[in-house]
Amino acid sequence: MNIHTPRRFAPIAVSMTERPNEDANRGPSLVIINATFTAIATLIVILRIIARAFILKKPGLDDAMIAAATILAILNVVVSGLGVTHGTGKHTWALNPSDAVPAAKLRFMTHIIYVLASGSIKISISLLYLRLFPTLRGPTLATIGSITAMTTAIFLATIFQCSPLDAVYNTRKYAHAACLGAVAFWSATAALYLLTDVWVLVLPVPTILGLQASRRKRLVLTALLSLGAFACIASIARMVYIVRLYQGVDQSWHSVDVSIWSGVELALGIVAASVPSLRPVLDQLAPGLLSSVGRSHHYESGGADQRRMAGPFHEDISLVRLTGKGGDGDYGSSASILRGSSGGQCLSQERR
Repeated sequence: MNIHTPRRFAPIAVSMTERPNEDANRGPSLVIINATFTAIATLIVILRIIARAFILKKPGLDDAMIAAATILAILNVVVSGLGVTHGTGKHTWALNPSDAVPAAKLRFMTHIIYVLASGSIKISISLLYLRLFPTLRGPTLATIGSITAMTTAIFLATIFQCSPLDAVYNTRKYAHAACLGAVAFWSATAALYLLTDVWVLVLPVPTILGLQASRRKRLVLTALLSLGAFACIASIARMVYIVRLYQGVDQSWHSVDVSIWSGVELALGIVAASVPSLRPVLDQLAPGLLSSVGRSHHYESGGADQRRMAGPFHEDISLVRLTGKGGDGDYGSSASILRGSSGGQCLSQERR
C-alpha cells in the first residue's frame, strides 16, 4: 500500500509576485454549471418516473436506483454550494484560515457522494439490460456484482484513506498521518470508473447488431443505448483534472474543475439512462411526434398479435419491436425486448 504523510497545502510557499489575483473566485461557476446540468437530469428522471409508474404502471428496481442517483446528484450540488460559501473556488492562499478545514471537509463529502451516485447509475443501467436482453443475463449479473463490489471498496477506501480519519481534510492537525497516495489512489479509481463505463456501454452492442431488423432500426437502438458515451467523455476530463489537482498545491482553486466534471458526468449518465424511457410521456404530450418511428417498424414479421402489442404505450423502448437472436437462441419479436422496456441509460452507459 502506498502511504505517505499528507502534504500541507496552507500556507503555501508562493511569492507575492507569483500569486494570481487573490480576489479571483471560480465558485459561482461551479454552482451554476452543476445546478443547471443536475436540474435537467432531475426533470428527465421525473418524466421517466411518470412514464414508468403512472403510464406504463411498471416501475422497476432500475427506476428506483436512478432516482437514488438523482437524489445523490442533487445532494452533490448542495454540498458543493456549501463548499463555495467556505471558499472553494478561491486560491488557497486567499482563503480565510477559519474556512480551510470546512471547505476541505465538504470537498471530501462530495467525493463520497460521487462514488455512491456513479455506482447507482451503472447498476440502474445494468438492471435495465436484464429486462431488455435476456440472453445477456449472465454477463449482466456479473457486471452488477462487479460494480457493487467496486463501489463498496472505493467507498470504504475513500472514508478510510487516512489514519487518523480526519487527516484527509485537516492536514495541519496531523503532521505524521499516514494516507494513501492521493494521485495514485484517485487516478486508479478514475480509471476504474472509466473502464466500467465503457464496459456497460458496449455490453449490449453484439446483441443489438444481431437483431433481425433494418439497419436504421438497429442504429436507432444503438444510439439510444450509447448516449452514455457523453458521460464517458466527461469521465475522461475528470480523470485529467484529478491528476492536476493532486499534483498541485492550490487545491481549493483546482478542485473546481474536478467538481464540475464530476457533476456533469453524473448528470449526463442520469440523462442517458433515462431518455429511452420517455416515449410514453412524449406520446401523451405529442401523440404524432414519434408515430413514424414507433409504428413504421411494426415489424418485419407483421401479424395480428404483434399489432395488438403495438399500442401507443407498448413499452418505453418501443422503437425496437424486433425479432432477434442471441447466444441462447431465438428470443422472439416483442417478448423479450418489450418485456423490459423501461428506460435505458448508458452510462454512464448504464444498462439495466
